[in-house]
Amino acid sequence: MAEEDLIFGKNRHFFGGIEPSNMLAFSVAVESGVVKVTATLPNDTVVNNQTLCTVEGAIIRRKTTDYPKDEFDGDLVANIKASTVFADSGASPTGTYYYAAFPYTTQGVYNRNKANRVVVNEPEPMQEFSAKSVYVSASDTVKVEITAKLPSGVAGAVIRRSTTGYPTSETEGELFKNITANGTYRDTNVTVGVVYYYSAFPYTSTGAYNRSEANRTSVTPKKRDYLFGYDLVKATSSPTGRVTYPSDVDNAAFTPAAMNFSTGKFNYGGWAFDPGEKFMPRPCMLTYAGVVDHYLNPNDYTKKVNGTTSKVTDTSFGGNAMMEWPKIYTKRWESNGVYHFRCSDTPQDDTWDCWCNYDRNNNQIDHFYTPIYFGSLVSGKLRSISGAANSVNTTAANEIAYAKANGNDWYTEVLADRLLLQDLLVMMARSTECQTAFGYGRCNSSNSIAPGTMNSKGMFWGSNDKTSGVKVFGMENVWGNLWRRTAGWINANGTQKVKLTRGTHDGSTATDYNTDGNDYKTIANATPAGSSGGYISSMKTEAFGRLPVNASGSSSTYEADGMWYNNSQVNYAFVGGHWDYGLMVGPFSAVLDNAASGSYSGIGAALSCKPLAAA
Repeated sequence: MAEEDLIFGKNRHFFGGIEPSNMLAFSVAVESGVVKVTATLPNDTVVNNQTLCTVEGAIIRRKTTDYPKDEFDGDLVANIKASTVFADSGASPTGTYYYAAFPYTTQGVYNRNKANRVVVNEPEPMQEFSAKSVYVSASDTVKVEITAKLPSGVAGAVIRRSTTGYPTSETEGELFKNITANGTYRDTNVTVGVVYYYSAFPYTSTGAYNRSEANRTSVTPKKRDYLFGYDLVKATSSPTGRVTYPSDVDNAAFTPAAMNFSTGKFNYGGWAFDPGEKFMPRPCMLTYAGVVDHYLNPNDYTKKVNGTTSKVTDTSFGGNAMMEWPKIYTKRWESNGVYHFRCSDTPQDDTWDCWCNYDRNNNQIDHFYTPIYFGSLVSGKLRSISGAANSVNTTAANEIAYAKANGNDWYTEVLADRLLLQDLLVMMARSTECQTAFGYGRCNSSNSIAPGTMNSKGMFWGSNDKTSGVKVFGMENVWGNLWRRTAGWINANGTQKVKLTRGTHDGSTATDYNTDGNDYKTIANATPAGSSGGYISSMKTEAFGRLPVNASGSSSTYEADGMWYNNSQVNYAFVGGHWDYGLMVGPFSAVLDNAASGSYSGIGAALSCKPLAAA
């Protein structure tokens, strides 16, 4: 510090004279049943061999409820003239006391800095203190949920709040609650968009408070639990260079997710959500009636979440192994060559929709279900069961009939679910090249692998050996292994036609899926082009997702997945890839050159279920 600062700056007392420095040492502790005070006076202030102030001593005071504010506040403990260690005979070894030292000069100038404070037997900070915003869609209301866990040995805690900053004492700000037990406490008197600062002050029965900054939390109430998304520059060919996290989403600073092929472990990055949290689905056994019988351990499908044996391999179970997805609202649009994807648990305005969450009667449903396993034909039904055989060599009509044999709410996989899965994968990986991010899938082999090989691999797993398969969102072989026939997507003589919902909510006039695209939505300017059997290089943006248009890319550019097409006939789409298609397989990989009547050993279907909304 410069000499002029010492003389005329911070250390100048407003009565005149130089304020002494802070205590060199000041502590209080209980030793052998005695409260001992250790006090080391500051040195004189000397600049250029000139003594600017001479320290004469220090006043030490204490209180039981707060720190003494000055040399007159609280009980006098001592007026020391030299550094010392002494016993405070007026203090109980079990009491809580707030001490402050006020060093002073021969001119009578005092130092009242907070650095010269110490507390003995102060209650511990809160064991847990956090706040989160909760939106209740049914009542269109927002609240703050505060989780509070008291430290041991206290009588309770005062929780206070403010909108201008953290309360620093138990009397500052607005009282929220005086709690005496652990729990979750709801603050319903909040306004969306306003920042609320909460501080907890645990206290003892003798009235001592902990005012630590560790007992602070803040939250901004909002009409959502999350708002995630990404932006994609369409003209940029680099799969990672074209995708960014914009500043308006909660994942703006997230680390992307990726499979570590060396360790065999999946790194979630910023996306480490438990099944059932945010947009993450939950593995379950779903009855034919569309009711969850039990949830599965996400790290071992052969077990229920409670550790008992599941029905995942039981073909006599009246239902299927499925992933339960929550209601996911999305908004997709393109501007200035940039594709924008946003998703949330709550629609941000009336341009958002949850395409996957509609039943066949056009009603929104809380959950929709996708298959854990590729379809197996068991007693005339298309099933999702671990250990059963893959069902292939069937036509689209066969597969639909087998799927619907489970019940009226069942069908084969549908386009809307695939489009959502694609966007979520790109968002998590921050890349359109998903094989490198999540796993190559079984794409360099001579046959398929049966359902259930990845039951203990967790929600996401993959390999770069090109034979072991891949698992994303709890589902096996979403790409590679076998092509998956997908309802709602037709290439009719070069015109792509789609149906997003089984009913007519999507604006189509078809009252159910079909195999020719009649009364589907017609997509303009989306005639497949480029090299059939090439890599996707451009896609058409629609409000419900992106559809491949041109195949003029490579295995390391753009979407990096293959597309095949035939614009001279009506084709029923299948997706994902096959056991020997190499780098062309992936979540975007699509075949638009095969009629619904085609039947091959490398093609089949898997289930979806959208139960009717509650009456």
